[in-house]
Amino acid sequence: MKLLLAALALLLLAGCATPPEAPKAEEAFKFGGISMPASGKVLETQYDRGIDARYVVVLTLPPEDVPKLLEASRFAPGVLKDDQLVDGRRVYREVTVQGTTVRLEMFTT
Repeated sequence: MKLLLAALALLLLAGCATPPEAPKAEEAFKFGGISMPASGKVLETQYDRGIDARYVVVLTLPPEDVPKLLEASRFAPGVLKDDQLVDGRRVYREVTVQGTTVRLEMFTT
């Protein structure tokens, strides 16, 4: 009986837990020194933290605006992977482009 009550209590408490709030894309862009063109639309933002912090932003962007994103975000011409000093911390940034989908991964280490 005690086991049944304990299981029921755990089930009820699990329903009370709220998932963590999804990070805002603006936070990720600031973290990584990213300047997104107005034509971009954010599809997903992820954040995780352990010893290091890591953001992943997936967005849709017209192919002709990808160079604008890279230039405004201070990537060297033709470079999709770099590291920048942003607000006093070294941030590693990687851009993957597939059609109109752009994936930005930014992390410290």
